[in-house]
Amino acid sequence: MKCQVAMLNEDGIGMFRMWLKAPAGMPPREILTDPRFSIVLEEDHEIDLDRRFETTYELGRYLHEEVFGGSVDRLKLRGRHGLWAWISLAMIGSLLRRGRGKTGLPLGEAHYVHAGERLGYRLIARTAWEVVCLHGDNARLPFSSPASPWGDVAEQMTSRQEIFMHPSFWKVAGVLYLEADGRVKRGVSAIRSAGHRKNPRSRVGLGGLRRLAVSFGQFERTYLLRAMTAEQIIGILPREYGAWAPAQAQVQVTEMA
Repeated sequence: MKCQVAMLNEDGIGMFRMWLKAPAGMPPREILTDPRFSIVLEEDHEIDLDRRFETTYELGRYLHEEVFGGSVDRLKLRGRHGLWAWISLAMIGSLLRRGRGKTGLPLGEAHYVHAGERLGYRLIARTAWEVVCLHGDNARLPFSSPASPWGDVAEQMTSRQEIFMHPSFWKVAGVLYLEADGRVKRGVSAIRSAGHRKNPRSRVGLGGLRRLAVSFGQFERTYLLRAMTAEQIIGILPREYGAWAPAQAQVQVTEMA
């Protein structure tokens, strides 16, 4: 069923919060169209309440391409907290836990309703939409897992503003860590622990996402990375990234190391 996108008012957000804290029974989706709890927008944006998505990337792409389009004011739209609470409730079937005995339960409250600017990046629907707006297909990297609507890669890539808004970082990360079919390569978010660092044979965490963020911070002091192509940046990365790069890029990393 399609309906016009709306906003939850304070009472609507309060009712949604109550369910998130004690999710007994079905989510209160009936308030989406109840004028006591929602406010219809002046803009004419339609959403299909019956749509379900296997990954958060698919949801973000749907919101960007079919619900809001590319001509909306991104900053104005992202600041409408009642709207994103409404969309979270509307799309709740695609935003709940999956597997390990917790299927159908919500994640933390901040993933569905605004919980302050510090945790704003965790608002799943809004962040997925915005990352697709900003970075296109590279949004697959944090949001393509069918196992969970939010995971460690999403946390790493969206929690730091200098990474979240950096187009070159997302392009390089896409080249390094996405398979040709769009799947995320295994081990991308692995942590290089003290034990791994002491073992000269261990490759765990080397060239991974956490290290790439550090490398970008270092190279920003010398290079104007935003003006470089992904291939040019990969060409100056340390040798540890060679194992992640596609064949042609591996040669570049090896030659520059």
